[in-house]
Amino acid sequence: MEPFNFMESLTGVAAVTMSLAIPIIAIVAAMVISLVSLRNRNRERMKMIEQGIIPPSPKKKQSTYYGLLITGAILLAFGLALFIGELMSHSSDFEGGFIFGFVGIALLVCFVIIRIVRKKEKSLPEPEKPEEPPSAIT
Repeated sequence: MEPFNFMESLTGVAAVTMSLAIPIIAIVAAMVISLVSLRNRNRERMKMIEQGIIPPSPKKKQSTYYGLLITGAILLAFGLALFIGELMSHSSDFEGGFIFGFVGIALLVCFVIIRIVRKKEKSLPEPEKPEEPPSAIT
């Protein structure tokens, strides 16, 4: 085996390894961070229980579908831009502009829709919450 060919193959292996290492490290780091935060939250709750304090129940987030709206609008705009770019296939220089333009328009439309929905939500009267019984702290 010639030294030059060995170095070429080693460079390829190193490039593939490094390109796969970054996502793997990011996934492992995210898992470690989430596990540490869960453990710390559990320790806080256990200390409160040991001191006789009733820990508050975790707050439930009100589910909104804004993320789905934005994702759907972006995918639709991306598809329309590719379709129009393909229709104008005699000059594909504008295809990138179509993609950015349609996605930008989709995000602006989503912004307007979300703003209108939030204004309507604020104008509605809030339902009365029933009073909670006092907690017995011993």
